[in-house]
Amino acid sequence: MNSRKDYTYRVRCIITFVALFVALFAVTSCHPEDKNRDNRSVIIYIAANNSISSYAEDCIEELKKGYIPSNGTKPDYLIVYVKYPSSAPTLTRYYLNDNQELCEDILFTYPTSQNSADADVLEQVLNDAESACPADLHGLILWSHASGWLPQGYYDNPIEQLQNLERAPYDPYSLIVKSDQSKSFAEDNYSQIEIPALSAALPQHYEFILFDCCLMGTIEVAYELKDNCDYLLFSPTEILAESFPYATMMDKLFNYENRAYALQKVCNDYYDYYQAKTGNSQSATVSLVRTSALDYLASTCATVYDNNRSKMSTVDASSVQPYFRYQKHWFYDLDDYISRIASTQEYANFTTALNNAVIYKAATAKFLSIEIKKYSGLGTYIPNPDYQYLNNYYKSLKWNQATKMVE
Repeated sequence: MNSRKDYTYRVRCIITFVALFVALFAVTSCHPEDKNRDNRSVIIYIAANNSISSYAEDCIEELKKGYIPSNGTKPDYLIVYVKYPSSAPTLTRYYLNDNQELCEDILFTYPTSQNSADADVLEQVLNDAESACPADLHGLILWSHASGWLPQGYYDNPIEQLQNLERAPYDPYSLIVKSDQSKSFAEDNYSQIEIPALSAALPQHYEFILFDCCLMGTIEVAYELKDNCDYLLFSPTEILAESFPYATMMDKLFNYENRAYALQKVCNDYYDYYQAKTGNSQSATVSLVRTSALDYLASTCATVYDNNRSKMSTVDASSVQPYFRYQKHWFYDLDDYISRIASTQEYANFTTALNNAVIYKAATAKFLSIEIKKYSGLGTYIPNPDYQYLNNYYKSLKWNQATKMVE
């Protein structure tokens, strides 16, 4: 009888010890002091030496209201580079100290003359951030003016114009969108970064790249950057200068281990934020692309283009869902375009590929003056023989090299 009690006691001790060990492991494995865990950095690159600098200031203030990583042995890093007009650019780390107080440590101060819309500068800043705050996993947010895949300067001053089109009238929304005087990515003292140069400047692989700027949600941009990151989050239309809801998004970017789910939540927050507004402010399109699925999408589109050259030349572009306003005829819905030239089986294959690539998409009923009747989450160029310069430039893009859309 005593031996049975002794045996029972020993079993209970063993069970208790195992339970305590498991609980201790569960706590320490996710504790910010765990030196073996992967840590994350999220870098926000704000090129605001332009007409939307005041909105950049608002974004940073919103950022401070949301989740900020705590300091520790192997902390996560929230880092912001910003260039305002007539001031020296800075690279700043935001974190909470042991008293949970917000701290802002300036890591680097750069010359006032530094141009944030220069690919070499972007690369230097990203390398500086990694040198000062090394991380295992990286996320990048690019904030500025932009105009998608277009060559430098083309958006505002096209080398060619269709003869039957007049110059664009004054844009009444120019002060609330991020495409005023925009070109490629970023705008600083009339300089811009074309997307191939942007891709080449990125010094490491990113979990995600989020474009808080206009017209970047195109297949051309996505394919150019597919080897730079796992996910792309962007908008096929313009973006209102009010930007993303920074007060809510950082918690998801740092604390959700499932990256696809975290980024879908960020997209959904963005959509809900603007859907809840009224009038012109109820304007948003957003999509999330898984870059590993883009080669399959390219192969399906290559087949469509190769088999339907005659149809491509007869498509009435004015009937395809636009993502542009006024005479900026370079951004259309990819699915709507393909549906007009592909055979039934080709379109079915394309749809499968598209759904594998675009894992989140949402759009309000309108974006300013654009009615959103069809929305695939990705924009595309529709070749026009009158745009000879643009077509020649397009041939240099990786998307065209993979699909031969423009021959």
